[in-house]
Amino acid sequence: MTDDNLPWALDKMSRKGVAKFLTQYLDANNDIKVLNINAAWGSGKTFFLKNWLHEQSEVRACVYFNAWETDFTGDAFVSLVAAIREQLSQSVGKTKTAKTLIGRFTKTASKTLVAATPALAKGIIKKFTGADIALISDAIEGDAIADAAEKAVEKLIESNKDTLNVVADFKKVFNELLLEVSKKSEINGKSLPVYIFIDELDRCRPTYAIELLERIKHLFDAENCRFVIATDTSQLSHSIRAVYGSGFGSDKYLKRFFDAEFSLRSGNFDEWVKANVNIEGPIPTEGVGAFSTTVDRHERLRSGMEIVEPDAEAILAGEFELDQCQIILLSLVKTFGTKLRELEKIVRQISAVHANAKGRAFLFFWAAYLVFLKDEAPEIYTAAIYGSHVTAHNDLKLRYPGAKLYFGAGSTSVHDIFFNYLELYRGGRRAAQQAQGRSSGNALGYVNVGLYMFGESFDHLSDYPKLVELAHSID
Repeated sequence: MTDDNLPWALDKMSRKGVAKFLTQYLDANNDIKVLNINAAWGSGKTFFLKNWLHEQSEVRACVYFNAWETDFTGDAFVSLVAAIREQLSQSVGKTKTAKTLIGRFTKTASKTLVAATPALAKGIIKKFTGADIALISDAIEGDAIADAAEKAVEKLIESNKDTLNVVADFKKVFNELLLEVSKKSEINGKSLPVYIFIDELDRCRPTYAIELLERIKHLFDAENCRFVIATDTSQLSHSIRAVYGSGFGSDKYLKRFFDAEFSLRSGNFDEWVKANVNIEGPIPTEGVGAFSTTVDRHERLRSGMEIVEPDAEAILAGEFELDQCQIILLSLVKTFGTKLRELEKIVRQISAVHANAKGRAFLFFWAAYLVFLKDEAPEIYTAAIYGSHVTAHNDLKLRYPGAKLYFGAGSTSVHDIFFNYLELYRGGRRAAQQAQGRSSGNALGYVNVGLYMFGESFDHLSDYPKLVELAHSID
């Protein structure tokens, strides 16, 4: 039995191997202090970071910091210091030396906050002029103000030297703290660097995200520390341009904060689908994926049945021996380019439709395609169900190259399968019943299944769009 609390126990996309690769890479390269894990929204970045942290916490000190949860605080430095202090306090121990280090870390952090905060300049000018800088108009002139401003500038120059010294003290104490923590996680006499995982940065306000990156780069640069920052880098770049202007080189600007970048691919969904999609109950056999294995192929040959080899891009049962519903789901994932987080939601929605479509056989393809279409292209869904379904079909083929399903007698695009069912639906009950009595003469299983089911259970299948629209509100 699998213990879901173990690291990677729920890993269905082989992320554990990626984490192992990156761990060895970071530990072997002292010049990589900040690693960016780049992946699109919904690709499982949080799952990856938390499981990597869970695994590494068994051998080294780790810190997890959710940037988005602290975005409202207004100061990235304070929030990050608080997370580091709280989590490293648990790793450094309760000795007198450890407590002293934590105290010094907090004290130097507070001095750094004051010294390195731009708002200090306003305070200095207010001290010498007696007025808030925000209330001083650029048009104001006068010897008194000019003299006070000159003194303020001189004071700022002096304070800049103090700032550099304070920052140096903070970095020194931070490094001492890391060394003390690292002593407790040595392998073959070599201490392991502390890992600090930063998550959800791309969900933050652009100004907060930039402030956090600036603090990490300039204040937390230490020998025994590795920052792992997960972002949808493209989305973060777009957000920054929205603030600073479309001509701002945000892509290049962000790269200055990262020593290396690793793109976390969407990966192979086959294993995830095998583990998470299990539709029970009466489901008509459309022949999807039949004869997709070598054994099935040989049996078909021995029986004298004709074999048409599947197209190279056809979705088959594969090494995980996917069943018919799983093959259909995987074909739709590949067609619509669905991300993992979206797929989890879609599976819940399909399950909701299935739970409410009781009493008769469940036409899985019809329900699943409608759910994907409603989620990924709602305007085309509306046209397909309520408008010009022919135009909708053409738009689908143009926008989403359709994956193919193999039926033993040939391979067919998912869009054409859907259009076949859609025409039966849009034609109405009488047309469907009339079509049921006619033999299609088509060797592709889905055609005959569609004719039979829409003719036999039209009212039942015509309820699917309503159920899909209700299920769409499930997140």
